[in-house]
Amino acid sequence: MTVDHFLERRIKNSRKRFTYLLIILIGSVAILHIATVDPSRFITLTAGDTGAPEAFAAIRLLWNSGVDPSRIADPAASADPLTGGLLGGGLAFALTAIAGKVGALILLGALLASQLVLFLNVSLSKAIGRTAEAINKTRKRVDDAVRSSVANIRQTQIEEEQIAGNYDIDLEKQKQKDQQTEPVQSLPESEAKKKPSFLQSLKRLWHVNDLPVITPEELAVPDFLQPEGQTEVPAQPAASADISPQTSPYDLRINATPDLPASPGVSGATPEFHADAPVLPAGIRRVPSTQDFSGKPTIGSEASSTVENGRAHWQDRADPAGSGVDFIKPRSRAGDQLAIQLPYEKPPIHLLRKDTDAAARTANTPAIQALGRKLEHTLDSFGIQATVIRVTTGPTITRFELSPGPGVKVSRIVSLSDDIALNLAAMGVRIEAPIPGKSAIGIEIPNKETTPVLLRGLLESTEFTQSQSPLMAALGRDVQGSPILCDLAKMPHLLIAGATGSGKSVCINSILMSILYRSSPDDVRMMMIDPKVVELSVYNGIPHLLAPVVTDPKKAANALNWAVSEMVRRYGLFADKSVRDINSYNSSATVALARGDDDYEKLPLILFVIDELSDLMATTPTEVEDAIARLTAMARAAGIHLIIATQRPSVDVITGVIKANIPSRIAFAVASQVDSRTILDMGGAEKLLGKGDLLYYPQSLAKPLRGQGAFVTDAEVERVLTWLKSHHVADYNQEVTDTIMTATANGSHERDQDDEDELIPQALDVVVETGYASVSLLQRRLKLGYPRAARLIDALHDKGFVGPFDGSKPRKVLITQDQYLELKARGDG
Repeated sequence: MTVDHFLERRIKNSRKRFTYLLIILIGSVAILHIATVDPSRFITLTAGDTGAPEAFAAIRLLWNSGVDPSRIADPAASADPLTGGLLGGGLAFALTAIAGKVGALILLGALLASQLVLFLNVSLSKAIGRTAEAINKTRKRVDDAVRSSVANIRQTQIEEEQIAGNYDIDLEKQKQKDQQTEPVQSLPESEAKKKPSFLQSLKRLWHVNDLPVITPEELAVPDFLQPEGQTEVPAQPAASADISPQTSPYDLRINATPDLPASPGVSGATPEFHADAPVLPAGIRRVPSTQDFSGKPTIGSEASSTVENGRAHWQDRADPAGSGVDFIKPRSRAGDQLAIQLPYEKPPIHLLRKDTDAAARTANTPAIQALGRKLEHTLDSFGIQATVIRVTTGPTITRFELSPGPGVKVSRIVSLSDDIALNLAAMGVRIEAPIPGKSAIGIEIPNKETTPVLLRGLLESTEFTQSQSPLMAALGRDVQGSPILCDLAKMPHLLIAGATGSGKSVCINSILMSILYRSSPDDVRMMMIDPKVVELSVYNGIPHLLAPVVTDPKKAANALNWAVSEMVRRYGLFADKSVRDINSYNSSATVALARGDDDYEKLPLILFVIDELSDLMATTPTEVEDAIARLTAMARAAGIHLIIATQRPSVDVITGVIKANIPSRIAFAVASQVDSRTILDMGGAEKLLGKGDLLYYPQSLAKPLRGQGAFVTDAEVERVLTWLKSHHVADYNQEVTDTIMTATANGSHERDQDDEDELIPQALDVVVETGYASVSLLQRRLKLGYPRAARLIDALHDKGFVGPFDGSKPRKVLITQDQYLELKARGDG
């Protein structure tokens, strides 16, 4: 406490100050007692019969010595000691017995110093603060003085420069000698007072009077310029040069030696050119190389230095020997520099809004506790005994966990959902009976105030950052506030359904943003189909896309068929390398590529996103359903995963084939329980609140998990995508783009000859034998189902063997018996 008081000034307290003063007095008299009283004399006076000091005798002697110090005075001493009485003497005797005389003095000195600090209320921090403030003020005054001095010096220099640049400077000091010789005194007074003329001022300014005087002899014409002294010399034609000089210093020539300047007085400086030299094409001229000057005298030192300072000493030439022909090096295009493979740089997290983590609320608030008691009373009014054992508050809902009494059926509580909502004044009540893994029933009630779950908080969570899967995506938070993450590589496909405005598109954006923040284009590539045009088109230009976003429903089947062909191609690679899935193949490829084996290729995962399935099913239902059925059934091991979203969860959109192969689903708010059963095979989605309230039902859970979906605004998505497009270029696969954009006549790809049904010859034999063709005929004769028999009839029609459809009549056979036998003989049947 002493140190605390010493370092920080505290509020004065009269009682504490009185205590400090009392301790100071006791300590002072104890010091006097130690200094003046002989300890051996005191021990002798208090000794009993056994010779040892007695406590009561010591106390009695100290009390009496306070009044009469002579009781313990040494007879040999001249003066009485300064005793401390009972308190001071007792303290002094105790400290002396423990630490000795010197130690007791040290301890009492420290005690007095500490009590003085407390009594005087001294604050070292304030003193240090005042000292620092004084030092800062002094430093500031010194800095101001230095700045002022520097400013004055600079101003003086500027004034001197202005004075030096003025043409009206005083020239009297520079011409003192000349002025002394001028007969100023001899001039008349009127002429002396006249101002100098303009011509005189100019002469004085330019020092014309200081110039030497030129004599007439110096101005005479020299003798060698006289007409009578000159001789005529016949003119000689000038030698024509075959080389045009370099007229511009910017006429850069690569891989050639620059023109050497001709030095006067040096013979052989000009190179020789032969008449039989080859004729160069237009725009190219020959430049003398170093070989042209072999055997010639060297140029003088002045010319040599000129060449050395020019381009001749450059070393970055393609032909060091000098080819003799200069050419212009083609400039590289700007796009060539962008083709450099740079590592993927993930977007910064600050592009997304920060999550305040307001969803982590405590469940012990009075309002929630009162709601729990009201819930118990409501159930008790219906004769159901139940106790609230736990309350969990999430971003959107609050879940009360009830423990029913003995003999209470769960179905009775479930049937009271509307009555509970009425008594609790809730918008809707969802009952989860029982909670998976717990012996309790969950009653979920919407919160009065909801809290949005932002995507940034999920991306920064420990669960997301520690996961290793490249397709790990953040969906939202559950009732307890824990992150809901989905690994698309394990699902392996995802179906998202819900009514308009329930949050499907935001959920897709959250998944795509999570993957963009997590995986590079080398790990994950994407294909997107957006019949609504406005939802996913903003992703055009990101490096993860294999092709631009497909917005035409008629071309969506081409994209799905390409995915099927890519799946088949990958399975062929797996079979060649004797591996089972893409993870084993990529592991082998990494090892092989490290050895330099180019027989492998690194296969990225492919994420196929379809935003609105209902438009595709309305345009090309057969092709889309067949392709999705093949992909969902087989594409997992090939590394191709699907995300399918629709706002019309009806049986004609989400068919049994599609739903059977997509076990993982996310349901948002729907209109009816029928739609909920179409998505989840159970009710519950019709009681969701909308605006991101979801039921997450992966194949690993026995029941759906309720949560609040992550919210990411369009502005945040735009910021992230703009950043990606500014730091990375689009990397579209031209082959994929051509495959998607090239639509066939019937809207689908023609089957290859290898994919033809092996029963076509038998079907042709049957129809030729009977003389007519029908699906029922092939079903009876070949014992086939209707789909395959119908495909056989279509194949025979495409080959021209049977006629077109004619209502209820059978199809006509367009080939005769003789033609059929001829075909069989040639082997073309």
